[in-house]
Amino acid sequence: MAGQRQSRRAECARGRGPGRLRTFLSFLPAATAIIFAAVLLAACADDAAPTSQPAPAPATTPATTPAATEVVADAPDSVTAAQAFLGTLTAEQRAVALLALDDPARPNWSNLPAGALRRNGVRIGDLNDAQAAAMHQFLSMALSADGYATIVGIVGAEGALAQTPGAARRQWSADNYWLAFFGEPSAGSKWGWQFGGHHLAVNVTVVAGRSYLSPTFLGIEPASFTSGGATVAPLDAHLQAGLALINALDDQARTAATISNRPRELRAGAGKDGTIPPLEGAKVADWSAAQQQLLLDTIMLWVSLLDAPSSEARMTEIRADLASTYFAWHGPVDGRGSIYYRIQGPDLILEFGIQGNLGSDAGHYHSIYRNPTNEYGTGV
Repeated sequence: MAGQRQSRRAECARGRGPGRLRTFLSFLPAATAIIFAAVLLAACADDAAPTSQPAPAPATTPATTPAATEVVADAPDSVTAAQAFLGTLTAEQRAVALLALDDPARPNWSNLPAGALRRNGVRIGDLNDAQAAAMHQFLSMALSADGYATIVGIVGAEGALAQTPGAARRQWSADNYWLAFFGEPSAGSKWGWQFGGHHLAVNVTVVAGRSYLSPTFLGIEPASFTSGGATVAPLDAHLQAGLALINALDDQARTAATISNRPRELRAGAGKDGTIPPLEGAKVADWSAAQQQLLLDTIMLWVSLLDAPSSEARMTEIRADLASTYFAWHGPVDGRGSIYYRIQGPDLILEFGIQGNLGSDAGHYHSIYRNPTNEYGTGV
């Protein structure tokens, strides 16, 4: 728990946690917004309180990550928060929210708007204030501080999209996100959860305190929006990381990475469980250490949705497969046009693509993260 508290404390110190949350809150009913804000601010206050324990050590770099067997730190908090949320539900809501671990509906997710698919779980818009606060408390404990801020930002963008003409017909709304559990949350059992809606699907499995993230779709439209006078762009780092990576390659490596055709949509996106794209692009084993680190930093933007111990353990696995990993790129490298990139190895498929040109008012990004050897926790 110390690692997650340290991360959340850093968020509070920088003011990013509450600020990013307020972005989301600005699109919600006032009463619900107050509850959400109170949850995060209370967490910040708790973390800032004096303690007799020594200050936690700085987070380790990927080069010194612990073994996967050490990942047990944050399980009690997420389990407790999950149980607390389920405890706020009516019997009817609980029956919808809590499904069997092997329920065939688990792959039932999409990046499309609400009307395109019946989602699993309970809907934000159907929760009362106390239930919604408990839901956000769970999400804030089950994800890293940055991961939670990213999810909040994506739902906040949906709130901005909901203000545009035709939103009601298309069912664009920050209320249209769902949370479901698969298996009873318990520190001693395998269980999972799913949160998503338009442009978002987070699928997590928890085993022995470690969280496994696959498959997970992160998207956004608009790519940036204004809230409280500030510009919010939750996935801009993912775009900039790809541009930095392709521009860090020498001519030979860049030529090897560049592919002539890009998919119209993500090759391994929604509805494409089990799809393994062809290996394309440059072999990462031929790169310098600095170039490889830029690639790892890019991957970490997705992996770090989870708590630090879980994400560090996952990066250890990914680093071990660098010799068999490929990077593919399509599009201009100057940041002035639509781009697509894919990072792929034996147990990793990561795609990022822009649906349309950069710089438009309604920038539209899609991305997918998968571990094809452990989809929905079937490999652990």
